[in-house]
Order: sequence, then structure tokens, then C-alpha cells
Amino acid sequence: MVRSVASVFVTFALLAGCGGSSTDPATPDDVKKDDAAAKSDAPADAEAKAESGGDTTETTDGNAQPVADAKPKEPAKTASEAETLARDIVKTSGRRIGFSAAKKMFAVPNEKRTETNFGIDVFFYGDDGANRDPIRICQPGECEEHMNEKLDELLPKIVQKLEEGGYVNVRGIGWPDGRDELEVSTLGMKLKFRNGRLEGLREGKPPVVFQVAGGRLDVSEIKAIYLPSDSKLMGLFGKPSRPSGVVQTFYVLKIP
Repeated sequence: MVRSVASVFVTFALLAGCGGSSTDPATPDDVKKDDAAAKSDAPADAEAKAESGGDTTETTDGNAQPVADAKPKEPAKTASEAETLARDIVKTSGRRIGFSAAKKMFAVPNEKRTETNFGIDVFFYGDDGANRDPIRICQPGECEEHMNEKLDELLPKIVQKLEEGGYVNVRGIGWPDGRDELEVSTLGMKLKFRNGRLEGLREGKPPVVFQVAGGRLDVSEIKAIYLPSDSKLMGLFGKPSRPSGVVQTFYVLKIP
């Protein structure tokens, strides 16, 4: 009898030890609940980053703070019209010059060259053909290496003069090499260079002569002419009749 009771207790103990877990199996609904809980427990700094629209940095107290945006770069300064004109006068070899309607003056380059070097000035010619207040950029021997820095140094002075006079850009009309005539639609006539003077030819009318301000047209050939808007003045660059070191000489003429 005692042996039977002992057997019963042993059997009960074995059954209790081999029994299943007290936790119920996870259902699909339980998995969804766990995922939702994980999302709700996301770190606070991620939420702060989303709200601030940028990166965050953690302070000593554990709070996330938005990182300050980088300061935007300032746009490059745009050159003024007078500054652009000043550089064109010096560097385009006469393709562009300046004209002041108020002062009736031209601003042009004056370039001297030798076999090895060159120098350049800015000349200001009035309607009387006289050159006033020239500005030297650099002389022969220094232009080759220091022209740009010399121009930067003198640029404010040139710009001030151009702005005060209201100078505007005038593009040159190139004269064909080896020819003595040029049709100019702006003037409604053909220009003819002969015997040291410039004439205007209109169909059915006698030739008219362009008067040179302050002298005569002492050139062997014409290189370019300049016709400012709403003006009775014309500018002209020509190759000097006699070698003087000057690349081209400027003249002011009155349109008949």
C-alpha cells in the first residue's frame, strides 16, 4: 500500500515537470500590437529631427536640438556698366569705345608698340578734336607683366570719370582692309576715303565732306568708324601716315 502511494506521487511530479509553458501562443493580433508599441517608443531625437527638417545634435541634458543651417554664400558682385566699359576700352583694342552725349566726348584707348613691348593710355577727345585728361594705364616695359594689376589699381578712377560723364558703349564698324569705300546704312550713304579726306556719297547728290575736328585726317588707311546714337559726331581710328609707334590714331569728325 505504501509503495502504491509513492508511485502515484512520483508520476504526478513527472507530469508537472513535463508540462507546457504557462504563456499562451502569440496570435497575429498580438504581433501587430507589439509593432505598434515599438513605433510609439521611437527615440525623441528622431521626432525632433523630423519636425525641424534637418539634422539634430544632442545636448548635455540629453535633449535633441536642431543643427543650425549653413550660412548661404553671397552671390558674386556684378560689374557695373561703367566698369565693364572701362575694361572694354583698355582691352578690346578699339572694338568698343565710350561716348558721352552730355560732354560730347569720346573715351578711347591709345596704344603704343615697339618690337618687344607696348604701353596703353585712355584718351578723352572732345568735339574740338582735343585730348583732355588722359589716364596712363601702363608704359612700355611694364605692360607686359603688370597690365592687369595696373588696370585694377586705376579702374576706380576711370569708372568715376565714365559715370560722371554718362559714357555709353559704342561698338566700332570695321573698315575693310585694302578698300577705300564702305556702305553705311545707318548714315544712308557710302563713305569714300581718298586724298586724305572722307566723303559721303548719296545717289543723285553731290559728295559731302566730313570735317575733321581740330586738324586733318593724317592716316594711310581707315581701321574703324564709330557712330554714337543721336549725335552728329563720328569717331574714326586710322593707321598713321608716318610711323610713330602709335598703333592707330583717333579722330573726331562732324557728320554733314
